[in-house]
Amino acid sequence: MIDIRRANVKDAKSISYLGAKTFDQSYGQFFDKRNTITEYLNIAFSLDKIEKSLANPDNLYWLVEDVEGLKPIGYGKLKLNSPSEFIKDQNVCKLQRIYLLQGYEGQGIGSKLHQQMIEAAIDLSYTYLWLSNLKKKEQAVSFYKNKGYQVAGEHNFTIGNETFQFWAMKIKL
Repeated sequence: MIDIRRANVKDAKSISYLGAKTFDQSYGQFFDKRNTITEYLNIAFSLDKIEKSLANPDNLYWLVEDVEGLKPIGYGKLKLNSPSEFIKDQNVCKLQRIYLLQGYEGQGIGSKLHQQMIEAAIDLSYTYLWLSNLKKKEQAVSFYKNKGYQVAGEHNFTIGNETFQFWAMKIKL
């Protein structure tokens, strides 16, 4: 049984762990040098950084827990007030993260988490939601297209000395 709930600062340790673990599982294979991703994970998902992010009122987090296994298995992050150069509207938020540990994909959990995040954005009267998706992650691109997202543009993101190509995708709420 799975429980999805809004996260708070008390969940920082779980989200820090999940952030590093799931990012590595999702993107580690695309890095040429292991030390590049390791350095990024240590900075981007440090406990201090996650605590500050959770305390920021423009960030909403959800935690997904396996109730039977008594462990966190995924999380989501919605960044409020996050306009995009690809959307001609200012009332925009960003779906920044939806990640599940390997072994929990394909069970509808990501869809349930996504729906809760969409509902929160609508409740807060946002007009658009956008996200960035690595072009090479075709399964994720398909997931969002099936949810009604459209490609709005493309951009690069550099981590260390490695540059990756992303789709910017949007959905009208």
